[in-house]
Amino acid sequence: MKIESLETIVVELPGRSAYGWRSLEVPIGRYVILKVTTDTGLEGLGEAPAILSWGGEHGRYFGEDPHIVCYLIDEVLSPLLIGADPRESRKLLTRMDEVARGFPYTKAMIESALLDIVGRDLGVPLYQLLGGAMRKEIPICHSVGLASPENAAAEAAEVAADGLKWMQIKIGGDPVEDLAVLTAVRKAVGDDIQLYPDVNRGYRSVKTAVAATRSMQDAAMICAIEQPVEGVDAMAAVAAAVDIPVIVDEGCWTPQDAVEIVKRGAADIMSIYYTKASGLLRSMEIGAIATAAGLPVNVNGSLEAGVGNAANLHLSAALDGTVMPSVITINTLEGREQTKVGGVFYIDDVITEPFAYADGCLTLPEGPGLGVELDPDKIKKYRVN
Repeated sequence: MKIESLETIVVELPGRSAYGWRSLEVPIGRYVILKVTTDTGLEGLGEAPAILSWGGEHGRYFGEDPHIVCYLIDEVLSPLLIGADPRESRKLLTRMDEVARGFPYTKAMIESALLDIVGRDLGVPLYQLLGGAMRKEIPICHSVGLASPENAAAEAAEVAADGLKWMQIKIGGDPVEDLAVLTAVRKAVGDDIQLYPDVNRGYRSVKTAVAATRSMQDAAMICAIEQPVEGVDAMAAVAAAVDIPVIVDEGCWTPQDAVEIVKRGAADIMSIYYTKASGLLRSMEIGAIATAAGLPVNVNGSLEAGVGNAANLHLSAALDGTVMPSVITINTLEGREQTKVGGVFYIDDVITEPFAYADGCLTLPEGPGLGVELDPDKIKKYRVN
């Protein structure tokens, strides 16, 4: 079996409402779908939720956008991949690293499509290629974007009414404003909802981060804090000074990052994106490092559409150890809504069937490969390239 062609499809999904975080400079929802076709007629799918202003600490991992992703596929990586065996995804990922340094979202999209092909060829769901499912119901955490205290509280109340028990609250790095947001949200949802702020590296000093964390813990009963500062030394200092878990996100992209975080005591929970790690296989490596160190993980992402979220769900299912409720989109199809607000960031999608949702969890898809298919009418409707 050989790869015959690669097609990039840029789509722009309609958002439920405006959403952002501290360093986000472009709207979410304009992403790349990849279709890889083999000489046997099998097709595999991948997705790159590429965002130019999103990256790692100190510029080590830079942003991608749809133009960059399409250029890399069409001009740089297709000559390498066409004619190759899609079953050799690890070898191909190593070769892609030699040809183009960085660009993990593009490579993750390609790897997803290759694994989708293998799963379809074997007639098994993708999670079986990762070692099988440790869980088939994936608990979901809703992310409330940057907002005023009043608007954040109103959204959080609707999410709680939808039955979700975990919420990540985006804040901007101003301790006074951040405290006001978290206090308003806590008042709106009561004491039974687990809340944690995501600062996206917003605090400029360890001292500020520690003081802000303690204030939010006292006033809003936060259960953790995500990426309060930038840099492994600063993260380690915050983790040592506060008595709630510190989640690392922008600081953990590769297995090598994970090793350093464990050695330095720089986090209590690792946030794994299959896209940050250049794919599912390296994400599993990060998960193994975290589990060996006794650290829980979550599987957050960049608010993917259906194809990317299928990859998130398979990863969440296959990881060993403790997987916390994760920011995974409850993909909504127009007219087939499963929640009003909770987990919903787009009012439509390009897949034919939504993932089943109940009681705060998404159910793992069981079809071969990723277990999703593209809706040609929705592709035509939302395609922008």
